[in-house]
Amino acid sequence: MLNMRVIRKLLKHLWQVLAAFAYSSVLRLRILMSCLRCCVAKVHALPGHSTDSKSSTADSCCAGASSARCPQAALPLPLHQITSTNITSSTQDAVSSSIPPYAVPDPYICNPPGITPRFVPFAANDVLRYDNRPLVDKTRERDYIPALMTQFPNESCPWLNGGWQLCIHPEGALYLHDMNRKTYTEAIMDETTFHLLAECVDRLYETARAKSAHLETDNIELVLQLWLSEGEMTCQYYFVDHATRTLFWLHDNREATMNIFSGLRGVNDLSHIRFALESEYWTHCERYPNHQMDRVKLLKELREVVMHASAEIITSDISLSPFDADELSRILELINHLRENAEENDFPHSTCIIARFMHYFYRAKFFNFCGLPCARLDADRSVYEEDTGFHPLISPLSLVFEAMLFWAPQAHLKNLRRVWVDECINTPRWKDFNRSLMTEWTGITIYSTVMLAVDVSFLAVPNVNINQSQSIGIITTYLSIIFITGSLIASVLLARQNQRYGFESADKAAEFLSNLTNTFFGVKALAIVHSLPYAMLMWGMIYFAIGLLYNVFKFTTPAMLASIVGGCIVVVMFISWFIWAAGEVRIFQRLAKSILSFISVR
Repeated sequence: MLNMRVIRKLLKHLWQVLAAFAYSSVLRLRILMSCLRCCVAKVHALPGHSTDSKSSTADSCCAGASSARCPQAALPLPLHQITSTNITSSTQDAVSSSIPPYAVPDPYICNPPGITPRFVPFAANDVLRYDNRPLVDKTRERDYIPALMTQFPNESCPWLNGGWQLCIHPEGALYLHDMNRKTYTEAIMDETTFHLLAECVDRLYETARAKSAHLETDNIELVLQLWLSEGEMTCQYYFVDHATRTLFWLHDNREATMNIFSGLRGVNDLSHIRFALESEYWTHCERYPNHQMDRVKLLKELREVVMHASAEIITSDISLSPFDADELSRILELINHLRENAEENDFPHSTCIIARFMHYFYRAKFFNFCGLPCARLDADRSVYEEDTGFHPLISPLSLVFEAMLFWAPQAHLKNLRRVWVDECINTPRWKDFNRSLMTEWTGITIYSTVMLAVDVSFLAVPNVNINQSQSIGIITTYLSIIFITGSLIASVLLARQNQRYGFESADKAAEFLSNLTNTFFGVKALAIVHSLPYAMLMWGMIYFAIGLLYNVFKFTTPAMLASIVGGCIVVVMFISWFIWAAGEVRIFQRLAKSILSFISVR
């Protein structure tokens, strides 16, 4: 179901992009035709009109063309490049006062006059700060610094008015802040989009007054951005209440399952939803750290949370902490440094640091159903009912695959289910899981290299006649070389893949596992893939043993043959006893369990 929702969302975004391109082309054609009509009208005008009036009319037409742009879209699209001409320095200064010194992302398609954007609730995590960033226009640059210049204002948004001002995030991102109305937005827009956005702010506060919502307080903030959706302009927004540390909206949020709950199933209790909203609240505080917070109190709260997580991860192997022991100790050290400047609110860096860590902890509380009777208390335990039904096709096939692969997928599946619990990832356990995989595949690579050398050396033994290609010993040796080579290649490929994706963040790791496990066999498919190097190595060893024993039995005297058979029996007995004692093979138990499940379903 989650996969189908993601596909529908991607198709929806694709349709939005195509509609944007079509609408943009039509609008630009109309603007070009209007500019041509203006120029033709000026040519046929009365002689009393001067050249300055012509140029001003042409400039107004061009200004109308340049203003027909809208804010950034969700998907990365081609960027407009601002063209430059050989003009004087005074003209350059005049132009630089109205055009931002960067290429604004496309499409910037504004609504026709009289049509206002539709308001859509969205989450703090969906703010378009890191997507579709504008590029630097290399054609616009200054080649000198005037004498006695001591003031260096930011010229990115020269059309700001009212209480709006430019703010720079500690990461370097530029955003806009209206101090009078406690409003934030990203600084990736042109003048026309800015005025449209200002109108949206007025309409939102008018809607709030109509609903008797008192939002004129210092604890309420508004964040909004313009978005082209399904061929129409939408204004995405959310309000922040610093008193309750939550987000809220003036309209029903119909997409909360995806943009707030991250697709988590079973979200129903309001106290549970609060953790999701508080997680989004801390994301807002990290991206817009202008609100004056009680940092001393927040640092005490964060310190208590980190110390409890440190004690839990030291004393338990199934801790729910989103950080490992080393990371938690470094966070505690960082908190001690932050306490030195906790009472000073001149710098936003401390607020960003506190908010980022609080976001991770509250996000973990939400995914673990904190505060509910069904709360997850162990990192490897699911909060949903396990599906133990018998599938008439998957169950027999998985049993056959496990037998062919020496029951290695069963062990990998158990480890995967301890990490990939309810389609959620615990970051420390994910890192430990990948380290163990790397160790296993590195060891198998060494064993495969040794076995490959043994097989090739065996073919060079004088008693092994390579010219007899139909010999059982030669055929099994060739099969051993093939399986050993396959094991070596699979180990190298999986190790390389693990180095690329294994130590990603929790979000990227969850997306990576979702793509791999959304198949017919689900998580079992990934367990089978992980066990291929070991299984092929075992088959290579078995084929080598068959070829060796065939040549030994064929060219050995009866007395020596008896001793070799006795030794083989002893080795097979010890191996069988170890497999049975270690519980590696439980085929009868699994068959009985599958039959009982099938009967219960019937």
